[in-house]
Amino acid sequence: MIKPHPLTLFLIKIAGIYAIWQLLYELVLLPDGRLDEWLSFMGVSLAHGLLSFFNFSIESSGRFIAMIGHSGVEILNGCNGLELIGLYAGFIIAYPGKALYRIYFLSIGFFLLFISNIFRIALFVLTNGYYPEIWDQVHTYSSYIFFYPIVLSFWYLWTTMSEETDIFSPS
Repeated sequence: MIKPHPLTLFLIKIAGIYAIWQLLYELVLLPDGRLDEWLSFMGVSLAHGLLSFFNFSIESSGRFIAMIGHSGVEILNGCNGLELIGLYAGFIIAYPGKALYRIYFLSIGFFLLFISNIFRIALFVLTNGYYPEIWDQVHTYSSYIFFYPIVLSFWYLWTTMSEETDIFSPS
């Protein structure tokens, strides 16, 4: 029996994991909404606390958060980082490495992505309050500032710490 090249095996695993994640997310998690709702509510609540700590006058309720006297921001399902967490996890799960390190990387990455989303929500509130004319740009590109550097850094660290040296080398 021919043993597949480690890169081929990785690509098959990652494609399968992403396919399962997308189906799970689109058909179960997003329609159910409870996990998205919890992430949105917690993100709003913690962003409220963060902004209040810095003496901004903030009001929030559920998914809504605003500076008092300004229009608010609603954190909808699908806009709270959950889908990206699945993308992050898929790579870590598919790439070879020790199980204990994998658990650490997943846990720390989930935590950092959650925290970065709190800062992202706070940025949305401040943008909407002070610079509403650039809201669309901030909303569109904020993932590149808050989420992707974390994801890419942790993917890189995982590939260097996993001690798997021959996945990209020719057979």
